[in-house]
Amino acid sequence: MELDALFGDGKNSDVDTIDPDAEVQEFEDDDAPEDSDERVGGIGWKLLTLFVCGGLVITGLAVAFMVWVIEGLVL
Repeated sequence: MELDALFGDGKNSDVDTIDPDAEVQEFEDDDAPEDSDERVGGIGWKLLTLFVCGGLVITGLAVAFMVWVIEGLVL
């Protein structure tokens, strides 16, 4: 790779470089929410509670299964 394109040596015409006089086109984001008290995004407290409780239930079942298997091996 030629480093002239990165450092702008200008002596080598074989390397494609960015045209410094190119027109810049700016876009406005029309979908951006205005400054208001409305909450946008987030998963919500109900879904967060569901995830936490589900994780606790799955963890409890895994621990109970491990205890059951260990007791079966010992006895």
